[in-house]
Amino acid sequence: MDDEHIHLVLNNYYTLLDRVDVHIKNLEKRYTDKITCKKGCDACCKFLTVFPVEAFAISVAFIKLKKSIQKKIEKKIKNQGVCPLLIDQACTLYSARPVICRTHGYPIYMKKEGETFIDFCPENFKGITSFPKDALLSIDQLNTTLIAINQHFIESFETDLDLPDRIPISEAIILEQKLKN
Repeated sequence: MDDEHIHLVLNNYYTLLDRVDVHIKNLEKRYTDKITCKKGCDACCKFLTVFPVEAFAISVAFIKLKKSIQKKIEKKIKNQGVCPLLIDQACTLYSARPVICRTHGYPIYMKKEGETFIDFCPENFKGITSFPKDALLSIDQLNTTLIAINQHFIESFETDLDLPDRIPISEAIILEQKLKN
């Protein structure tokens, strides 16, 4: 699969990431003095599973890393407690991180049984008891969009490879190679 095809099948996903990133950057400007999460704040960097489209994007970014970094990541894969992409308290694929990593800790809301629930990292936004609606991400809407993008991504491949609904980060790094074969 050539780079042009890769970009085409990931285009919807990259567009979603851009939209999420704009929202997060706006929050960071608005709440500069309330956000404590920075490099080294990695308590939430756990071993995750991601949608196939996210796994593929991670894999594409992984193969562009220096071989020495790839080897460090591969050594960490056996420890399923932390994310193998986390090295020296920083994400080695920060620009390719999945949606959950981009939004974690920021204010989100969801509806459950008719009630609205708001969640955010307790280390961030200290002293804030409410947010204006434009500061919140609807996790339900975000997941619905991501599911649709993932479905389109899966349907764009003609492959015998049976992709599971969720893929561990440890397997995500080699997904692009599997799809090429």
